[in-house]
Amino acid sequence: MPYADLRCDQWNDLSDDAAGRLAREIAARHGLSLVGLRDTRYAGRAHRTALFDRDGLRFALVPGGRPTLGHDAARFHPGAGQLASYTDSAEEYGLPSLTEHVDAMTSPVRVVDLPAMLVAVEAFVPDELPLPPDDPRVRELVAATGIRGGGAGTVRSADGLTVELDPDGRVLRAWVVEEADHDQAMAALAALGLRTATADEWEWACGAGADTLFRWGDDSPDDGYPVEHPTGAHRTANLWGLAIGQDPYRYEVTTDPTVVCGGDGGVTACGGSGFFLGWLPLATSYRDEEFGRWLVSADGYADEILTRPVLDLG
Repeated sequence: MPYADLRCDQWNDLSDDAAGRLAREIAARHGLSLVGLRDTRYAGRAHRTALFDRDGLRFALVPGGRPTLGHDAARFHPGAGQLASYTDSAEEYGLPSLTEHVDAMTSPVRVVDLPAMLVAVEAFVPDELPLPPDDPRVRELVAATGIRGGGAGTVRSADGLTVELDPDGRVLRAWVVEEADHDQAMAALAALGLRTATADEWEWACGAGADTLFRWGDDSPDDGYPVEHPTGAHRTANLWGLAIGQDPYRYEVTTDPTVVCGGDGGVTACGGSGFFLGWLPLATSYRDEEFGRWLVSADGYADEILTRPVLDLG
């Protein structure tokens, strides 16, 4: 079976030995190091997580399938605190009913076909572009410092290159800071044999099949905004093992420049719009179409757009 055809149920039904063999095959074919397999539990569900490393970038296996994405707002039953928070916000800002607003701010329910893929555990700022250890710029910087063989350390160049080395002087990770717009960031990923996620892939990667508003359920704290909660379900790696949708200030771009996921740039929280509205941007299928259009307009700007690399298994 082609790796890209691997479904979630097939992967979890494999024996430990078979799963290990498959993971090693994937690693060998794509020039990766297999970090390991582990059983993961998140929000009451279980999954076998496979983690890989490529030049300091950690990836997790995200199985494919034909999932249902989007959110049906009529299915959402808010808690008393959520409803009270939204009622206050609606009165202050002239918003429609909670159901209407959630429906307007989430993607529609749809069934999609998605391949299995390797998805970066952490998103990164597009201007922090990873470089392979054998990149000429990396080799030149390491040679110039004379640190090789002299122990662990971090070396930096004046033009934005940073290299981390282990105690034996081997390159653990290297990256260069170069300001990049959406197209430049996509081109930089392509040069590394990677790409960013589509909006559908991002939803699947974030929710891992959960049909609730958030990947952990329908509830959200009513005593503060996400940034005021350093711990909690939003700060925990999800079912696939991804650190995703954790901070509404740090939204992620997709292949569509007008669609960003996982946040709203902190607009609702910074504006003091109310706790429920401040948590809503972490909803798996959150969409702020107006914000997306503004980002690509002449007036739009972004200080720290994140992108989540994808390595195709086809």
